[in-house]
Amino acid sequence: MRARIGHNRSMPNIKDGLDRRIWQLVAAAAGMAAATAVRRVAVTTWRSTKHEDPPENPAARDVGWRDALTWAVAIGVGASVARVVAQRGAAKAWERATGDPPPIVS
Repeated sequence: MRARIGHNRSMPNIKDGLDRRIWQLVAAAAGMAAATAVRRVAVTTWRSTKHEDPPENPAARDVGWRDALTWAVAIGVGASVARVVAQRGAAKAWERATGDPPPIVS
């Protein structure tokens, strides 16, 4: 494609900037929704197996080490895995909708 006179090809395209912003919002929303779903599942699982609520503050003195670490690992790993799965799904949907891979966000 030939550049028009006076057009700097190294300048980012306005559409590219908009696509990046939209992708950031889509990826963030997918990640947050996935993390919320994991937390709900984790709370339900904890309640059904332990017959008590999960620790609200794992650092509190009345929470045992085992429960604090179990809860932290369950939430941390679960949310991280769910975020990756959700964002990969969002990327696939983006590609189907636009015909292009999601923009690279730095």
